[in-house]
Amino acid sequence: MKQLESFEIPRTVIFGPGAISKIHQIVASQKASKILIITGRSVTLQYAKTIADMLTDRSVEVLRYDYIDIEKSGFDLVLGVGGGRPIDMAKVYSYVHKKPLVIVPTSASHDGIASPYVSYTLAQKMIKYGKIMASPIAIVADTSIILNAPSRLLKAGVGDLLGKIIAVRDWKLAHRLKGEEYSEYASHLSLTSYRIVVANAARIKNFVREEDVRVLVKALIGCGVAMGIAGSSRPCSGSEHLFAHAIEIRLEESGGDAIHGELVALGTIIMAYLHGINWRRVKKIAKLVGLPTTLREAGIDYDLAIEALVVAHTLRPDRYTILGNGLSKDAARRAIEATELA
Repeated sequence: MKQLESFEIPRTVIFGPGAISKIHQIVASQKASKILIITGRSVTLQYAKTIADMLTDRSVEVLRYDYIDIEKSGFDLVLGVGGGRPIDMAKVYSYVHKKPLVIVPTSASHDGIASPYVSYTLAQKMIKYGKIMASPIAIVADTSIILNAPSRLLKAGVGDLLGKIIAVRDWKLAHRLKGEEYSEYASHLSLTSYRIVVANAARIKNFVREEDVRVLVKALIGCGVAMGIAGSSRPCSGSEHLFAHAIEIRLEESGGDAIHGELVALGTIIMAYLHGINWRRVKKIAKLVGLPTTLREAGIDYDLAIEALVVAHTLRPDRYTILGNGLSKDAARRAIEATELA
């Protein structure tokens, strides 16, 4: 008999054009008088200030994610307004202070919108607080705002979704070989998000209509719910993400940067090859959407990609994937050359 389970999933999801107008309603339901809005730079900061202007009957402080003092208390409600980093930092603050969280995404480049988890790299920086887990009580996704996000970021959201086919494969593999706990329902949700975006890739690829963004946002939210049900990021993050994280860590050390969803798409192609599934189809979909399908297009050095493949399995030793105990440099080179990423 299985043990008692507890799910961390969003209670309310409001999305569509003009959804931002419902912010006051969400805040009122929480009876919050002091609100902290964590946001990003430039455009996202302006959206955050717009939200603050809608809450003039409350005490509101707007802070950039890179200026936030995690130890500072005194707020009743946290709003994360922006992309990946502001949303992740809002989750950290919410978790540390045990305050309700509302997510207002201004782009759709990743599946962290509805997920209770933060990125691997941030989790490592915040490890002194334990395992960060903060499920938003509400998500307010205004598709008219997200539609104005850079097209590259929206395409990156598709890249993140492509990785779900590998994440589920890896999870099933760990279940069979290592006896890891596995949720068929969470896997089904994750794969459904993958299938929806693949089926609609040709139609939504340019992201010029509100309905294009709507398809993407729904799929990403579905992945967040899958993670909440699984109690981990397992259904949505496997070897393809380990590859992406390994590159991100090294770029951060050198002062470089990359788009997460683009790296995941490249990792998905490589891991599909290792799994023995149709990597050419994955690559074709990525190319159709306009994602980078070579290291050069993504701005990633060949040697860096090899190193990332070799060390990726060490990032999460508790999480078994197709990488097993690691690839040799020769095996990494063969995988990159076989998939024509170089």
